[in-house]
Amino acid sequence: MPRRFRFDVITIFLWTLGGGLVIGLAVSATILQIVGRTDDPLVEITLTTIAAYGSFLIAEHFYASGIISALTSGLLIGSFGTRFLSRAGRDRVNWAWEYFAFLANSFVFILIGVNVANQPLHRLGSAAATIAILLVLAGRGLSVYPLAGLFHWSRWRLKPSFQHTLFWGGLRGALALALALAVPVTVAERDAIILTAFVVVAFSILVQGLTMPWLIKRLELGRKPSREAAEPAVAAAES
Repeated sequence: MPRRFRFDVITIFLWTLGGGLVIGLAVSATILQIVGRTDDPLVEITLTTIAAYGSFLIAEHFYASGIISALTSGLLIGSFGTRFLSRAGRDRVNWAWEYFAFLANSFVFILIGVNVANQPLHRLGSAAATIAILLVLAGRGLSVYPLAGLFHWSRWRLKPSFQHTLFWGGLRGALALALALAVPVTVAERDAIILTAFVVVAFSILVQGLTMPWLIKRLELGRKPSREAAEPAVAAAES
């Protein structure tokens, strides 16, 4: 690979990532300054919406990552927004964004249903779909257990039961489906990608999601500490 080509690829990648980050920070910081000057919940909802979609559009205009920009904007406003939002606006902004998320999830699942409806049913249980599920589970395991092992000897150590819950609780949903739908129509394998994503999400929701209560009960994570176990902690707190 020519050095010039490698340099261009690295530069584009850094700008796509870093540019989206900078634009998201700039837009959200500006919006927060404006939000702090009003007490109207409707205006606050509008401004947070502008922050999300405005950061995305600006980043895309300058060939940066709109997703990274919107994510950065959302994280900043979600973390520090309560300091600038009015007391009445905090709950209303949260409720509004919960509704927006509900609408987005609904539309994504409708679109994926339209795209999968014309696929033969036997393809839903194909070997490729099974392999995809196994690979996703393996990737989740590689991201949970080795990382937890790094903190095994520290005060941030996770119990094995928590690690198992994190592994099995890696549910997939609208984001995976939206990414699959975003694949250009010109890609020959687009239908296969959408179908595979649908199978993985369906397995995640119907199998992993429905068995999570059983797993939590099995690992005894939902049990309250016994009185004998709680007494030393209470005594230590009182002393």
